[in-house]
Parts: sequence; structure tokens; C-alpha cells
Amino acid sequence: MKMYLEGKDIYIGIKKAAQVLVSNKDEINALNVFPVPDGDTGSNMSSAMLEAVEWLDKLKNHNSSKDVLKNLRDGLLMGARGNSGVILSQIFRGFTESLETKRKIKTTDFINALKNAKEVAYGAVIKPVEGTMLTLIRLLAERAEEELSEIKDFLEFTEKLEAIAFEIVDETPKYLKKLREANVVDAGAKGLAYIFRGINQSVHGDTDVKIEALEKATSNELANIAYEDITFQYCTECVLKLDEPEISKKEMDKIRSFLEEHGDSIVLVHQNEYLKTHVHTNHPGSVFEKFLEYGELMKIKVDNMKQQHKHVVENLAQKENSDDVVKSIEVKDNEDKNWGVVAVSPGEGISNVLKSLGVNRVISGGQTMNPSIKDMTEAVESLPYDKVVILPNNPNIIMTAEKVQEMTEKDILVIPTKYVQEGVSSMLGFDDNLEKDELFESMDEYVKSIIPIQVTYATRDSEINGEKIKKDEYLIFSGKELKEHGKDMYEKTQKLLLEYLEEGYEIITIFYGEGSDKNKIDEMINNILEKYEDVEVEIHNGGQKHYPLLISLE
Repeated sequence: MKMYLEGKDIYIGIKKAAQVLVSNKDEINALNVFPVPDGDTGSNMSSAMLEAVEWLDKLKNHNSSKDVLKNLRDGLLMGARGNSGVILSQIFRGFTESLETKRKIKTTDFINALKNAKEVAYGAVIKPVEGTMLTLIRLLAERAEEELSEIKDFLEFTEKLEAIAFEIVDETPKYLKKLREANVVDAGAKGLAYIFRGINQSVHGDTDVKIEALEKATSNELANIAYEDITFQYCTECVLKLDEPEISKKEMDKIRSFLEEHGDSIVLVHQNEYLKTHVHTNHPGSVFEKFLEYGELMKIKVDNMKQQHKHVVENLAQKENSDDVVKSIEVKDNEDKNWGVVAVSPGEGISNVLKSLGVNRVISGGQTMNPSIKDMTEAVESLPYDKVVILPNNPNIIMTAEKVQEMTEKDILVIPTKYVQEGVSSMLGFDDNLEKDELFESMDEYVKSIIPIQVTYATRDSEINGEKIKKDEYLIFSGKELKEHGKDMYEKTQKLLLEYLEEGYEIITIFYGEGSDKNKIDEMINNILEKYEDVEVEIHNGGQKHYPLLISLE
């Protein structure tokens, strides 16, 4: 029998849960409501859990439930990507807050923690949707209280808890029509059920945890580094535990000035008792010595970028001869400005357009690659401004952007852009001299002034709002609404554009990406101009994946 859990049990349970989740990541990603290539729920939840494991591994003493629960909570928040990752972090926030005063956790405590997890998670979502992981945590808490409250042995308790979780997963289509139409269960709910499976396995003695290490840098990030003229050779990172948890803005400014004197690509983040930095420098030792003035070094990493990225540089050098390569625009921060701007972009060409409009930091992301709260916080903290605008440019990133305010002392303004076309348009309303409310109103007005059109393709046979969809058909969305589908995306896109032009729209902006043919785009536009000769058209190589065409109409 196992009558209670302690800190070490939670630590091992979370590591096992992360392993089970990561091993089923691809299955969860494939459980996508719409048959488009943007399934990333498994990746987002895995990112959060792996960051939590990293934070838990920092602890020297895993017997303290309070310390384990705190690091679990903080790590999940820092690693959260997309709505699923953020909601998962809030579920565990409620769970851990309920238990942090308990040295030994009983099954009744676990049930109360589930109930608090449900309360916190629902409170974090403005419009909770049933049939999702929210439903799973709600029904799991309710059924645990009704069916498991008399069970004192964790061996029996977690086994039944796992079974109930997967029963609820199978029921999610009852709550959500679009799950029924797609003939799938909810991805987030199934991911959460896998987490409870991992916890159950650890309680039953399966404590052999083997989580494959994930690369910290994506191929896109490696390429960006390779493009740089590497003046500073060593990519240096360190995490410091401060002697005093509070550190003044004056001291933070002194540290930032020191780093600016010794390198570039600087990120400096303060959270609770930790200070984290990333800097490219020729003298890593000097950075470590400076940080030792403020506390104890917990983690350090130094990479020789010239050696590490040599092969990337060589590959990019070969591409330099291609006319299709989009040269990266460098943006200098103007410290006289009031507002900085951070935006998410799915392609380098779109990133350059955003930079040309005044965006200071661009984070690679979008469908299938949602940035984490940590990614966004580091971008915000890297700017020399006390006020920062964030353009998420994806509906699955808005909640992540809104959580950044909890991680920084800077004043954050999130413009809830759901599409990158809206982000581009919003910058036309950016005015550095406006106050927060006025700036939101100005930028939001431009967001609402356009119609965003997305052209992608079906990854499987499906049904959307009664429309039968065949695998590999092109899908053309206006906002979230499916407008056209078929084998010829140019013909269908042209048909939709002509319909909108008949309504009086007069400006077309096209970002073409992977899977598109520039000649066919030109042919499509020539056909349109034959009928509407006064229409203004802009065409850019956006460089985005999964969406051959992203179009803005105004």
C-alpha cells in the first residue's frame, strides 16, 4: 500500500508524466480538429513539461514538497507554449497551490488539488470551451470526489484516476461539435490524460525515466545565428540564484550596461530569486565573475559559435547565390522611443516587412511552432524600453502573450492579432507618442480594417461545417471561415478575391510561401486586374511554411 506522496514522489511522477507525454506527442499533434498542418498541441504541452522537469532537476533536495511544487509551477509557466501549454500551466498552478502546505499528501489532498486546479484553469480562460482539457480537469475532479474519496491507497487511487481520465477523453466529442465532425477526441484532453498515466506508472514503481534531450535551438534559430557576422565568439548563458530575491531596477540597469559593454544579443530576465542571462561575448569568464557579485551560479553554458555553426554558415553561403534568398533586415533600437514592439512571424520575408514597419524584435513562430512565455519574456526584456507592444499574430499565441505581463515589470500591451496580416496592418496605426489605451485603439482599428485570407491544404479526409474535404485539397479561409476548397488553389483564390472586390475592396497584399508558384500568382493577379484595373496589389516572398498564400484585403 502507498498511503501518501512526498516531494520525491511528485518529482519522479512529473518526470515519468513528461516521458509518457513526449512519447505520445506525435499522436496528440495529429488529433487536429481541422485537417490542416498546424497540429502542435502535443509539442506545446511537451515543451511545458520538459521545462518543468528542467526546473525540478535544479533542486538539490527533492524531499521538500514545497520546493518541488514551486519549481513545477514556475517551470511549467516558463515553458508554456500556445493555449494548451498555458492552460496546462494553470491547471498545475491550481494543483500545486493547493498542496504547498502539505508535507505528506493524502488521496483526499490530491482530490482537493484537482478541484483547485479546475478553478484556477477555468478562471484563466476568458471564454472556457467544453470538450477540451478544461472539461477533463473539471470532470476528473468531480468524479474523483464522487467515486474515489473513500480510497486511501494511492496504488488503487491513481490507477482508477487514469482510467477515468481516458474515459472522459473518449467523451469529449459529446461536448464539442467540431470534434464530432472531425471524428477525433480533444488533443489537449488526451495529452493531460497521458500525464495522469505517467503519474500512475510512477506510483506503481515504474520510475525508470528516459526523456530524450531536445535541442534548445531550432533549425531556424541556428540559421539566424549563422547569418550573423559573429563579432563575439561565445554564446554564453548562466542562471544565478540571487543572494537577495529582490533586485532594484538600478542594479538591473547596471548589469545590462555591463553586458552591453562586453557583448551583444543580450537577454536578461529576473524572476523570483533567479537571474538569467544570454549574451554573445568574447569573455565568458568576465560575465560569470560579474554575476558572482550578486549570488550563486546555478547553471552555466558556453558554446563556440564559430565552430558550432560552421556547417550552417557553409550551407547558407551556397544559398547566397540564389535570387530567392530574403536578406535579413537589422533593426537598431532607438532608446528615445517610448514603446518597443515584439511580433511573432512565420517566415523571414514577413519578418522583414514587420521590421520595416517598426517592429523591434521578431520571434519565429506560428502554426506548429508556438513560442513559449519564456521566449516572449526574453524578447521583451532584451528591449531598452519600459513599455512594450506584443503582436502574437496567431490565435493560439494570444494567451501566451498575455501571460508575459506576469513575468516582467515592464508595461505590456497585447494587440490580440490572430493572423500575421493583422499584425502587419496594425503597425500602420502604431504611434510612439500615444498612451496605452489610445495606442490600443489606434492599432486595433487597423486590425479591423482588413480581411485576412489563409490558403493551406488538407492533411486528411474530413468535414468542415458540412463540407466534405478530401486529403490534399487546398482550403481557403477568410478569418476562421472556410470559403473555398479544391485542387486548384489559384482558381479558388481568384474566385474569392473577385467576390470581395465586387464588394468594394481595393488593395490586395499577398505573402507567398512554401508550395506556391510565383508565375501562377502573377497570372492570377493579371486576370484580376483585367476586370479591376484600379486595384492596388503588393506581392512579397513571405517565406512561411504550411500556408502557400497569406492575403490581406482592404
